[in-house]
Order: sequence, then structure tokens, then C-alpha cells
Amino acid sequence: MMVRGILLTVAALVAGLARPVTPPKALPFTAALSLPQEMNFTLQGKITKRDGNKLTVNTEGNIIFHVSYDDKTAITRADGSAGSPEDLQVGETIHVDGDLQESGEIIAHKIEILKEAEKR
Repeated sequence: MMVRGILLTVAALVAGLARPVTPPKALPFTAALSLPQEMNFTLQGKITKRDGNKLTVNTEGNIIFHVSYDDKTAITRADGSAGSPEDLQVGETIHVDGDLQESGEIIAHKIEILKEAEKR
């Protein structure tokens, strides 16, 4: 944590013994500006809520994810044909490929509506 130019260790803050330590060498300008990388992520679950371009998806393990999509997201119907956001209805089971954000939200690149036989 940087406080008025003094780097404090977490342990010192927790112990209440804040003390200055030598800050690390400065990173190159480009490295200092780089953003955290997104992580590829897949999930399968049932749509429990749809609000605009956001879905709430409940997985088999009863874990809830928030998935957002846009006009670049490839949506496929259960029969393999191209789908649209209107096909993403509450109760449908879907498979999502996307990027997991630090916030926990998944930005979908691909959403497949699964056939009854593919649902686990």
C-alpha cells in the first residue's frame, strides 16, 4: 500500500506497526500501465434470470454466475443453427465460453443452448 510515498507492508498494517520499507524499483512505463489479463472460462447451467444483456446462470453445483453478452457474442440454438438474444430464455440450459473478469462476471464470447440430451 502506498501512502504519501511510503510503502507499508500488510503485516505491519495488521499488527499496527506501520513502518516505511524500501519501495521496489519502478516498472517500465508500459508494464506499469498494463491491465490485468482476463481468464478463459467455461460454464454450463440453467438461466434463472435475464435482464437486458445480462444472464444469471445457476450451475449444477448450485453456483451462480453473471454472464453478459453483446452483438459480438456467437449464440447457437440447440439444433445448431444461429441464435439470437431472444433465444436465451429463463429455464434454458446453456454452455458459455468467455472471459472471467476480476469482478466475477463472465463476458461471453460464445453461448450454446443445449439439447435436452446434453443437459447434465
